[in-house]
Amino acid sequence: PTLLKDTNLPINPQWIEKRVGVITRRKIDDNMTNSDMAVRACSMAIDKSEVNKNDIEIIILSTISPDNPSPSTACAVQEKLGIAKFSCPAFDISSACTGFIYALDIGIKNILAGVNNALIVSSEVRSRFINPSDPATYPIFGDGAGSVLLEPCEKGDGFISIEIMADGRGYNSVHIPAGGSTKPASIETVTNNLHYIKMENGEKLFFEVVEGFVENIGTFLNKSEITLEDIDYIVPHQANLYILKEVARRLKISQEKMLINFQEVGNTSSASIPIVLSQFTENQTIKKGNIVLIVSIGAGHTMGLALFKV
Repeated sequence: PTLLKDTNLPINPQWIEKRVGVITRRKIDDNMTNSDMAVRACSMAIDKSEVNKNDIEIIILSTISPDNPSPSTACAVQEKLGIAKFSCPAFDISSACTGFIYALDIGIKNILAGVNNALIVSSEVRSRFINPSDPATYPIFGDGAGSVLLEPCEKGDGFISIEIMADGRGYNSVHIPAGGSTKPASIETVTNNLHYIKMENGEKLFFEVVEGFVENIGTFLNKSEITLEDIDYIVPHQANLYILKEVARRLKISQEKMLINFQEVGNTSSASIPIVLSQFTENQTIKKGNIVLIVSIGAGHTMGLALFKV
């Protein structure tokens, strides 16, 4: 109701559920910032670990909705967590919906290089970048954050393989036209709604995402010498309920094997995968010993896949 009251589109909750699959979404309070939400997620991850927050060695934040264009929102998160120190680098990455896996890749490489831990957080305030008059984007996106704390683990546990990639030919498929150095903010850009998310040719994008998921999952698993039967759960980016159902159909897997919460939170961009992991770990669906595949496609186009044992 909060999001719908801000739009003049002739839509209602039933319209959104039927066409997109969303039943509920989250919108942060007007007085909250991206870093406030990220701090909550980070605090949860730290509390569940055995790491003292003052011993955290690197902070990597994935977002395409930062507090400000500069400096990095990760620095605000570091300060609000109370661990500001020059020995702990903190920085943002911008890889759209694939940002969590990109951040994981950076964190894992730091662990392999000798860092003792890496705090990864994806935090997105999409509600402030959707046009209330755009039926292609307004019913889909919501706000959310999720965080993990990476540490070295016993051999045989943890990450088995990870891969990130991009295809810049999709640069304009989903984008925000203004606000950067190409088209700085002006009266004209604001008047023309150029600071909102634009999605070009949604139907074409739907099939590109489905085909990208299916093709790259197959290739990735072959490289990893793992079969779909070996995997307990697939956690995809929660882009659209019907995209996820079509991917499951083409992969010939059960709906139970693909973990989905899109109906409850909508598309939270890079935060979607860590939110799913948190939810399904908390309810004990994901258990110790499970093998999990996470996969995402995002604007740019970017893509990432990672396989790990809980």
